[in-house]
Amino acid sequence: MTARPLKLASVATVALVCAALAPRAAYASGLDAPIVGPGDAGPTTADAASVQWNPAGLAFVKRPQVLLGAGLILGRVTYQRERRGTYQTPDTFQFKTPLDPANVDASKAGLADGVAATPIAPTGDAFLAVPVHERLTLGAGVYVPHAAALSFPADGAQAWQLREAFIVASFITASAGVRVTDRLGVGLGVSYVTGLAELSKLQDFASLDEFRRAFANDPINQPNDFGPSAPTEVRELDVLSRPISVKRGMSHGATFNVGLTWQATDELTVAAAYQHGTRMRYRGDFAIDMNDEMFTQDLASQGLRYKPLLKGDAELVFRLPRRVTLGAGYQATERLRFDGFLQWVTYSDVDAFVVETQSPDLAQPRLGIGDRVKVRLPRDWNDTIWVEARAQYRVTDWLRGWVTAGYQSPASPDRTIDVASPDGHRLIGGAGGELQVTEGFSLLGDVRLQGILPRTVTESDHDLGNGTYGMFLAAIGGHLRFRF
Repeated sequence: MTARPLKLASVATVALVCAALAPRAAYASGLDAPIVGPGDAGPTTADAASVQWNPAGLAFVKRPQVLLGAGLILGRVTYQRERRGTYQTPDTFQFKTPLDPANVDASKAGLADGVAATPIAPTGDAFLAVPVHERLTLGAGVYVPHAAALSFPADGAQAWQLREAFIVASFITASAGVRVTDRLGVGLGVSYVTGLAELSKLQDFASLDEFRRAFANDPINQPNDFGPSAPTEVRELDVLSRPISVKRGMSHGATFNVGLTWQATDELTVAAAYQHGTRMRYRGDFAIDMNDEMFTQDLASQGLRYKPLLKGDAELVFRLPRRVTLGAGYQATERLRFDGFLQWVTYSDVDAFVVETQSPDLAQPRLGIGDRVKVRLPRDWNDTIWVEARAQYRVTDWLRGWVTAGYQSPASPDRTIDVASPDGHRLIGGAGGELQVTEGFSLLGDVRLQGILPRTVTESDHDLGNGTYGMFLAAIGGHLRFRF
């Protein structure tokens, strides 16, 4: 191995964490939980789940109510990468194009072997509504509106995008609904938001801008094409692809929601709700596997040596989006009711991930490298719409059922999508029912299905996410409803 690649490795740590700890988290609409509360809940209903959907609905709850739920989420996420660029053999060191034809890796072309993740996760929620005055109802809830869990093969072609991700954002909410008039209600909820994030991937050092500058300047002075816009010819080399993980990232924050419900007539209900966004700041630990002789011993004569495993503190920051919901419900007959809503979600709030890492092991004084590195990684997502309609029918005085159909538009544009956000045009369907066992106790059950239309991407930035994506989720849950 020549001296220059060794010097390259010495500079690698300038920013090896910068982009490493910002895997494009399993986010976009893929972070929305498939179901929260029972399937008959929504912005136009008046029950304990109004804490989450529209706190104004609490104003029309007439009896104290407790709603307890549990369920299981099953999924299947698939990806077949299509490399549309040219890559060199992974153990060569040509850092400037044009690439020597002898170094072209013919195996890294076209379709790679497909990979799949099969997430399985429990879910649950609890809601309470207590009328304390003829015009005032207080509510509370504990629920998980955002969650994602993905685990792909460690050696798959997607490893530079993501190996594993587990992200959860849970809400603990206190609400109040007030009837301003007999037909008009307003509501407010305040939420404590807590979250957990754990992520791992292969980081390609060739994609770091700090890497490009440090290698091109004194004392190395070697031309290179590294940086965020690096061509495929210099990407995914073995020695420059190091496993990186974030563990035990915890976030704490706050947000609020407000709502309005208007019972325009005895049959027609109109509702509007706003859920404010919040910044998620996950603070945890990072680890970088540097167990390669190039990093651990070959630089000793230059006074630079790295531990086989670098550890330190990490912070991952992004925003949960804002949501505006408009809904309508219509009691067509004594037994038949229709409800629907249109929701606008400001995923354009998520323009970037901001990552900051700190560790004494990162500091390299001879190169002017400090112990703290911060980077902003653009995402440039789009706002989305979610439209859904539900029909419910009361079969008898003690049994009713419902069916649901809906659609969500994708947030990720083709140029920034990758397997960490398997996003696309999403179709939604569901069915459920309620069995009233006694006057104050009933059992509810739901099945909810959603999947994206198969999505083939050919215009991903720098060939990072080209290929075909598929996703299917199923949620099976039940609730106990107590009225007192």
